[in-house]
Order: sequence, then C-alpha cells, then structure tokens
Amino acid sequence: MKGKLAWLGAMGLVAGALVLAGAVDPEDTVKTEQDSLLLRMADLTFAEGEHHMGSGNCVLCHGPDPVAMQDAEGNDVSVVTHWQSTMMANSAKDPFWRAKVAHEGLVNPDYVDEIANVCTGCHAPAGHHEAHWAGDDLYNIEDLEADEMGLDGVNCTSCHTINDDSLRWRFNGDLPTNEDRVIWGPFTPQVTMPMQMNVDYTPTAGGHMLQSEVCAPCHSLYTHTFDLAGQPTDGVFFEQSTYLEWLNSSYSEDDVECQTCHMPRLPGGTILSDRPTWLAANPLGQHHLVGGNAFMLKVLRDNAVALDLSASTVQFDSTIARTERMLQHHSANLLVTPLDAPTGEYAFEVEVENLAGHKFPTGYPSRLTFLEFILRDSTGTELFHSGDWTEAEGIAGRDEPFEPHWNEILTDDQVQIYEMVFADVSGTASTVLDQAASLLKDNRIAPAGFSTEHMSYDTAAFGPAAALDADFNRFLDGTEGSGSDRLTYRITPDGYTGTVTAEVTLHYLALPARWVEEMFGFAGDHEAIADFQAMFNEADRTPVEVVKVWWPASAVGVAEATAPQPGRLVPNPASDRVRVEGVDVAHAWLLDASGRVVRELAGTQAALGIDLEGMAPGVYFIRVESRDGREQVLRGVKG
Repeated sequence: MKGKLAWLGAMGLVAGALVLAGAVDPEDTVKTEQDSLLLRMADLTFAEGEHHMGSGNCVLCHGPDPVAMQDAEGNDVSVVTHWQSTMMANSAKDPFWRAKVAHEGLVNPDYVDEIANVCTGCHAPAGHHEAHWAGDDLYNIEDLEADEMGLDGVNCTSCHTINDDSLRWRFNGDLPTNEDRVIWGPFTPQVTMPMQMNVDYTPTAGGHMLQSEVCAPCHSLYTHTFDLAGQPTDGVFFEQSTYLEWLNSSYSEDDVECQTCHMPRLPGGTILSDRPTWLAANPLGQHHLVGGNAFMLKVLRDNAVALDLSASTVQFDSTIARTERMLQHHSANLLVTPLDAPTGEYAFEVEVENLAGHKFPTGYPSRLTFLEFILRDSTGTELFHSGDWTEAEGIAGRDEPFEPHWNEILTDDQVQIYEMVFADVSGTASTVLDQAASLLKDNRIAPAGFSTEHMSYDTAAFGPAAALDADFNRFLDGTEGSGSDRLTYRITPDGYTGTVTAEVTLHYLALPARWVEEMFGFAGDHEAIADFQAMFNEADRTPVEVVKVWWPASAVGVAEATAPQPGRLVPNPASDRVRVEGVDVAHAWLLDASGRVVRELAGTQAALGIDLEGMAPGVYFIRVESRDGREQVLRGVKG
C-alpha cells in the first residue's frame, strides 16, 4: 500500500503530537493521563480489497496531526480517534453479537451459515461484501475470523462508498457500494490527487452523506421467522426499524437527519487532511456515532485486550461520556403534575416525552426504559416505591414473561417498562430473534409527529396495549403525534394524610439479564456464549439515569426531617457560575424550576463552582447532600 511504510515510520511523531494536542472531546469530563493518549493506531488494519480497504489506510491523512484535524483549542478531533472506540468500529468483535449469532445458530442448526451471513452484512460489511463480490455465496463467522477487512467493523469505506440508490427501501445490510473507487463526502473536495495517488479512491461530493437514508440499510432490519423445529416459515418480523421510525416523525419533515445528533458538526470546522499543506478548513461531522448503549462500551473497554481491540481506555471513556450525555440531555424528559384526590390518597400524572427522532428506546429489542416512582412523607420515609432496581433482582415487581403496559399504577409491584416483546409461532414470549413471529408488546415512546396513518407504520407499529391507550402518543385533544405517554400514580398510604414529596426517575437499560438467560443456557455448547457470560457477570449492569424530577422542586422529604443547614449559594443572583458554601458537600444536583435534574455533581464541583450554562434566567434549585447524610435544597436565581 502506498504510504503505509511512511506512516508507520512516523508513528513516534504522531504519538508525540497527540500528547500535545489532546485526544479527548473538550466537553468530556474524562480525566486522561499522558500515556493514555499514545493511541494504538498501528493496530488498525491496512487490508485492501477490490472495493474496500481497512481503516489504517485512512489514518495517513485523516488521523491525529499537529495541524490538521484539530478544533479551535487544538484538541484532536480526527475521524479515527473518535470512531475507534464506537460500537460501529467494534461491531465485528462485539462479544454479545458473537454470542447471539452462536445462540441463533444453535437453535436453528440447519441454517447456521445463512444466519451468520445475514448478520455480517451489517456487523462486518466490508469483509462481507468483498467476499460476495469475489463469488462466495455465504460469509460466516469462520470467514470473518480469518479476514482483517471484516474484523475492521463498520469502517471508513463501509459508509463512504455507499451510492445514493433507493437507500430508504434497502434493508438488512443491502448496501449499494459503488464499484468505481469513489469515496463520497458531503462537500466538494478542494483537491483529489493525494487520495487518488495514495489509496486509489476519488473523493467526490455526495449530498446523500448528510441524509438519514445512508443509515437506512443497516438500521432497518427484518428477520425470517423460523418455527420451533428450526425450519423457516413464510413469515417475516421487523426486529429493528430505527430509520422507519424516523421517517414517521416530524424530524424527517423538518430535515433533522440522523447525522444531526449522531455526527454533530464541529463549530468552525477543521482542516480535514494533513496534505496538501495549504488546505482550508471544511465542515466536519464529528464521528462520535453514539447511541444509548453505554453498557456494551464499558464491556468493550474492560475486555479490550482479550477482544484484541485497538482503542485505548481513554478513547472508550470519552465515547462512554458522550453516550451518557446523549441519554441524559437528548433522549427524554419528564413532567410530574399533582392531581386532585380524596384525603388520604395522593395522585400524580407523569408524562414521559421522547426528545429523539425515533422511538425511545430504539434499535436492538433488548433495550428498555423504566420509571421509578418514590413517594415520601414529611420525614423522608418511603410510603410507596415502584420500579426499584437491584443488580441481583433487576426491576422489582416485573412480571413474567413481561410487564403489562400501564395507564394507571396503584401498587408498588406495578412498574411502567417501555420495551418491545415478541413471540414465537406458538405465541410464547421469546428472545430468539429468528423465531420472532408476532408482537406482544411495544410501548416504546414514539417520536414527535409519529402517526398510525403513515406508510411506514406497519413496520414500526405499537403493541396492542399501547395502541389502545388513549393518551399514548396523543395530545390532550386526542390527535396523534405528541411523542409522549401519560400515566397516573394513585397511592393510598395506610393512615397517612400529611404532606408528601415525589421523586420520579426514568432509567435506561441496554441489556437486561432476562434477555441473556436463555442464551446462557447454551454456554456449554459454544465458546462465544461462555466468554460473553463471563464478561456479563463481571460487568456493572446499573441502568443509566436518564432524567430525574422531584416534586415539589423545593421540598425534598429527607431535608424536612433535619434541622436547617447553613448552606448558601454564592453569588445569588448569579450570571454564569455559582458555588455552595457553608456545608461539607458530598453530592449535589442542579434542578431547573420544574424539578428536572439538569446536572449531577460531585461535592468538589459544588464547592468550586457550578456552571449555569443552559439554564434559563429565573429560579433554579440545588439539592445538596452533606457528608453526614443530611440533605437540603438551596434556591437560586439566574440573571
């Protein structure tokens, strides 16, 4: 390969530049050590095929550099640095995916290779398509293991060679890759010769690279239904329909594309290549490529050596931080409203609003969100607790085989879980993807504008209970498209009639234990399943806290049971920053006027100064937990 030896010889210079420039998004709070920034770029593959090539070939010009691929502060924003620690970069080595492919093959043993061939179309697209161009009928896991190109995951050429060819109606990894050595980009290139000379691709402007359709072929997935004897039927089941959910939303109508959130534009742009030296800055869609799966990113990070991954710990930490930020700031919101109720009864309406351009959660059907609702008396004692979670038991009160969709919750063994559940041909709930035959439940929150009248609804339909819920995805006047769900909690504590406080939290769980229980039953039959079981058992499976709201915002139950604390906010009013004084802070939460948690803070952050950026002028609250366990709420004013 042209330039490969020169690149490898310059690795020492590149590493030194990384130490100076920094390899972490400046918005991330991840702390790095100098040696963590010596990224393992040499571990990338330099494999070349007829139409695809490995990511290592792209690093020569688009990798970390002392001049190019930097933001205004000199931080490394190179494509490879961000991509290397994403789920897409590691899709072919994802241990859960490997285990699940093995599980599906063990359940349907006559079609092992066919199942793997479908799965590799999206998880190892470069290797998969190269093999088919070469005349192979199937590309299975054994083929993948021997193929550097396939092991490169969803790499640079996997996406940038996709032609604009009826993309929205292509499913299951049906990628129309061009055969003309064209690399599509979203803007007109300033120069073409360096890429042509070094890697024999011609950079070409392609507006479709900024459109959601380029994501559609791998984010619209249906499976062919197998019966319980492991034989195919005539049925199909839409397992994942993220693109089609977006198509049936106001986001598609308003031209808010997938790239808007998942590849955010770098302010001011950057120089995209280190050659030629006279290039001007261009726009850059940062290759963050994050969704909501922080759990698997942590598994990858913690098992990087065993899985032979090229990204460093600091890169994974940065991607995890971005993922959690996506969940906590761009996924969902909560509104808690007290309702009139008889004496001795407490009633609250909780509205869950989807802020994403697709269902929340979306994608792989294991993913779910659930509501935790806690009611406390004036001393802080719990009167009611729905949706508690422990690592040992999972979600408290969850029914088998699945929890119903609720419009009203009356007891603490009822819990609202937003999820998809499918059944096999017998009508029994299943986690075997190739046995999916019918939909038992899908109450995942629809995106704004979602309609049952849309042409794509049949591929992204609600489950039976949600479809019959009069306030699910409906405004108060009954029209569709609210992108929210409303439910009521009615609680009658035994003998208590005093003042109360409510705490409501929406949690996100990427891989519940129930989703892998059946698969782990085959651990003795396949190494990939046994390996992932060990990783899963060692992993921190705590759900991500998406949003938390207290009602009323200025009254936290525990605080009322203790003597007033001497805490104060300085300055107050404040314009941009405020600090907590007079109390030894262990933990703090910044709340807006509605009680929504905007930011969670360590005690040192609260003492040094809390950034009020993004807070509207007006009243806000800071809930403070001192090191002796006492709590109080401090009221501040911005502006």
